[in-house]
Amino acid sequence: MIMNIGKLDKKIIIEQYTAVTTPSGFDEAKWVSYKTVWASINNLWGKEYYAAKATNEEKTVEFTIRYFKDLENLNTTKYRLNWGGRAFNITFIDNIQYANKWLKIKAIEQN
Repeated sequence: MIMNIGKLDKKIIIEQYTAVTTPSGFDEAKWVSYKTVWASINNLWGKEYYAAKATNEEKTVEFTIRYFKDLENLNTTKYRLNWGGRAFNITFIDNIQYANKWLKIKAIEQN
């Protein structure tokens, strides 16, 4: 089955929440770049949009990227997406049809 996922024409950065030692010797938690990937980006529409709106999650965006084994099981509390300076909290990662070709990441834009 051929899937039309769109063009992977948007560069996104997967960021990891880690402790970084400052020049003064203190540990500071911050978001650092983990991996840069190309993605297809879509807003929710139809039934998915109205279901998200019912739970105040209408800022949900779907990112589709090529499959990477180390990304399939990311801890969603320690990783987020950054696209064009906008931060998105990851809510769900789907290995589409378990084919190990594409990952669909649902994420909500931070305020």
